[in-house]
Amino acid sequence: MFFGFAFRVALLLVPILILGIVTTSALSVHKFGQTFSQLLTSRFEFVTSEIRNDVENQMDLGLVLENLEITEVLETYALDDRQILSIEVFDEFGVVLYSSDSSSLGDLVPEEWISTWRLNSNNASWSTQDHDAVVVGTSIRNNLGQHVGSLVLRYSREFLDQRIEEQARRLFAVNSIAAGISIIIAFLGAMFLLNRTCRELKLMGQIMDNISTAKQKDVTVLKGADIKHPIYRRFVAAVLATYKDMDTTVDRARELDEGKGT
Repeated sequence: MFFGFAFRVALLLVPILILGIVTTSALSVHKFGQTFSQLLTSRFEFVTSEIRNDVENQMDLGLVLENLEITEVLETYALDDRQILSIEVFDEFGVVLYSSDSSSLGDLVPEEWISTWRLNSNNASWSTQDHDAVVVGTSIRNNLGQHVGSLVLRYSREFLDQRIEEQARRLFAVNSIAAGISIIIAFLGAMFLLNRTCRELKLMGQIMDNISTAKQKDVTVLKGADIKHPIYRRFVAAVLATYKDMDTTVDRARELDEGKGT
């Protein structure tokens, strides 16, 4: 019975360990995704900042946003990095004035881009997400400090998703090995510790049976008993002392009763 109890308790540790390792792995993958996404965003924020400086330098010379020479610059940056899907400049009405993809000239950008840009126009950069890309943008100011448009860069989510998937596979492989080793150690350790405790509890139960059936009610009951835990030994000693006090009280009551009878 006690061995079965130790086995069940040790077995209960297995799903707890698995759940803990799975939860830790999921949090690790999530944190990696966040960190890697921030790293990519910071990288492309630098690119948009470089292009914006070129745009604003031309505007400082007196050119308006609609008359700049930046198409070749956008195309060059887009070709230098295969993760960049497109680089575009749109005006305050959301009309694309310049783009690394000539087919999008004159199109209206998504309303979400415009609202995000307006909400973050005073910030160094802003970002949002499409279904297949991450969008990084920065506001463009003229030589009077007015916000006249925004430059946006779209980079592929596929690269980010692939890296997260690769990291998840690595974590799964490493954590599977760690889980197997941890489960074996925890299971065997729990069995060893609980079996010893259960043996002492079983022995203590036998001693209590001897005491309760009046077979033995002195400290010799503890001699030779393989009870190592001091709490168990103190408990048995306290029970013996209680029985001894009860026997003494009963004997004195009998003596008093006999004295009255005479």
